[in-house]
Amino acid sequence: MIVLVLDIETTGLSQENDSITVIGTIVYDSRTHTTISEKCFNVVVAQESLNAQALLQMKKEVATLLDEAECVVAFNGITFDMPFIMKWLQAQGPAQGTPDALGKRKTREAGADIAPEHIARTGADVSEGADKDRWSHKYLDFCQLSKEYTGAYISLHNACLKNKIQVAKNGSGVMAIQWAKDKEWELLESYCMQDVVVLLALTKHAIDCGLTLPLSRYGRRTKNTDDSIVLRFDAAMKPFVDNAGPAWCIFDPASPRVLAFDTNTP
Repeated sequence: MIVLVLDIETTGLSQENDSITVIGTIVYDSRTHTTISEKCFNVVVAQESLNAQALLQMKKEVATLLDEAECVVAFNGITFDMPFIMKWLQAQGPAQGTPDALGKRKTREAGADIAPEHIARTGADVSEGADKDRWSHKYLDFCQLSKEYTGAYISLHNACLKNKIQVAKNGSGVMAIQWAKDKEWELLESYCMQDVVVLLALTKHAIDCGLTLPLSRYGRRTKNTDDSIVLRFDAAMKPFVDNAGPAWCIFDPASPRVLAFDTNTP
């Protein structure tokens, strides 16, 4: 399976007021266990170059990576990375009639004029416009899976610790914002790619060994380090609970969390 692992850095957390600074990507083939490509796209440099064609080419390259991937991995990507990327891809040039990377044109008329080749390639419905996310069925988001299966979100750092994956980073999100302001591109790009490398390591571990996640009670993590579940992934990277993993059902007599009932009570 061709897996695209990505991470973005932004000027802040607001999808309305902030924007992407860099996009880090690694394309990995899980069948052959080989890395196909590694690239960090500097969005700010491309935008400040005033070369509209270069910026459009960058957007098309990112869109192609998303198109060709069979699985797209981004930590908290469903609610953060991909909405930012979709907004950036759909942003049009200043001139009327300039298409965006998804084939949508900026016109004076109400509604969207979708390029015929875009419709033929993606099956987009003209009535829906070009804003529809055509990659949503490919997303694998460990942060969201943690919420779905355990009741609480987990950070990338804690997910790696739980799965015994070493993490070494040379900065923080706050520092990344400052690096962008100071145009310290080498530091910013290196920091972003470190996150992608770590996320790829977590993805490989999930494919080969499963993803161990700590359980929670009422949205809070339990103190028992053995209180966890293991998610396995099928050939299509769809998750399922490993029944051979730690027993945690309260009705299972073998479980340490089993409910004890006094059968002598009338």
